[in-house]
Amino acid sequence: MQTSLSLRERKRTDTFRSIHDAAAELVLDRGLINVTVDEIADRAGVSQRTFFNYFPTKEDAVVGLRTPELTDEMLQSFRTRVGSDLLSSAVELLAAVIRTALVPGDDPVRRKELTAEYPDLRKRFMLRIADAERLALQVIEEQPESLPNTEEAARALITLAGAVIRFSYQQQPGSVTADDQETLHQGIETFREVLRTAL
Repeated sequence: MQTSLSLRERKRTDTFRSIHDAAAELVLDRGLINVTVDEIADRAGVSQRTFFNYFPTKEDAVVGLRTPELTDEMLQSFRTRVGSDLLSSAVELLAAVIRTALVPGDDPVRRKELTAEYPDLRKRFMLRIADAERLALQVIEEQPESLPNTEEAARALITLAGAVIRFSYQQQPGSVTADDQETLHQGIETFREVLRTAL
C-alpha cells in the first residue's frame, strides 16, 4: 500500500514539474502576456482540466507554486525543539511549510529570474509565502509559554523567521527548496549576531 501511494505521489510530482517547466520555458521565450493556459497544457502534454487540477492560475504554473501545507511531522518537530531554540525552530518550521508549496527538483535560479522580470509573478510568489507564514504563525501561537508575554510576540517571531529565509534565499536561491540546512543555519547565526550587536 505504501509503495502504491509513493508511486502516485511521484506521478503527481512529475506532472506538476512538467506543467511548471512548460509554463516557465514558454514565458521565458515569449513573455508572460503572450502565453496561454492552452499552450502550456499542450506543451506539457496534459489537458486543460489537468492543468487546473494542479494550478489555479497561469502565474502559479509559471512560478511553480501550490498551496502550502502543514504536516503532523512538521508540528511534532517544532514542538520537540521549540523549548531549546525558538528562532531556529521557527525558521525551520517556516522553511518546511514553504517547501511543500514548491515542486521538488525545481530550478530556483529560473524562478528568481522570472519573478524579477514580471511583477505579477513576484506577487503570486509573495502571496504563497504569506500563506505559509500564516500556517506557521498558527503553530507558534499555540506555544505561548515559549514566547514573551505579548500579543505581538508570535507575529514578530514569524516576521524574523521570514527575514532569515529571505536572506538565505538571496545568498543561495536553492536553500529552501533543497532543504539546505547549512545555508539556513548560517542565516540564523548572522541574524543572531546582528541582533546582539544592535541591542
